[in-house]
Amino acid sequence: MFGGLLLFSVASPAAHLKLDVLKVGSKTYRNVTVLGVKATDLYVTHAHGIANVKLKYLDAKLQKQFHYDAQAAAEAERQQEQEDSTYQRSVESNLVAQAQKIALAAQKIALAAQKAAATSEDSLADPVSDQSLLGKPAPAIEADKWLGQKPVLKEKFVLIAFWAPWSIPCRKCIPALNALQKKFPENLVVVGLTAESEADVEEMAEPRIEFASGIDTKSRLTNAAGVTSIPYALLLDDKRVVRYQGHPSALDEKKLQSLMTKAE
Repeated sequence: MFGGLLLFSVASPAAHLKLDVLKVGSKTYRNVTVLGVKATDLYVTHAHGIANVKLKYLDAKLQKQFHYDAQAAAEAERQQEQEDSTYQRSVESNLVAQAQKIALAAQKIALAAQKAAATSEDSLADPVSDQSLLGKPAPAIEADKWLGQKPVLKEKFVLIAFWAPWSIPCRKCIPALNALQKKFPENLVVVGLTAESEADVEEMAEPRIEFASGIDTKSRLTNAAGVTSIPYALLLDDKRVVRYQGHPSALDEKKLQSLMTKAE
């Protein structure tokens, strides 16, 4: 602690006092020049360098010469200890904050790496919760009745479209689903499932459905897939693993072609 010497050397009448010998407890300094003094310390140069010594360890004569006040010195030391303690707590708090910041940054990097590993250019969608079916075996495809022939699904991709004849968005999706079935007849089976009655489906004059269509009045697959809005689609690969779930409009020809090509 030598940063405050100039303040004391200017303010103290004892500054630049020279002493041949200065004894401080069991230690002896020679060729001493006093540079400054404050309530608790004496700042000096000596034959081997610079030092600050506690006034309370000097003999009574020197203490008197330097106007040492034991009570004032004790209060000054108390204040200094309090300031040191406050500073130490501040340093420790900053270190903890920095450690937390580093830990959060590391977690962010790890999470980003985890997310990056879970997605790809070929993905139509990625899971965001454990309830997602993406990458998992699909629930069983069940229908109370097939409107026409029962679809043959073996070794093919299956695009399940959940819909209702009363839904305008569902009806708008039907032409695109028809087109996909026509485009990939050897690799893809489009299956429409609705909980509405056969009569309701037959009353829908337009658009005409050109893919397999089934009635599931108990909504078994709808519930198993967690469908909460329609139109909704599941895309299953030839191993019956879910590769997409969501709105059918994301499944254009290019995406389907890419998925089915990679599965071959």
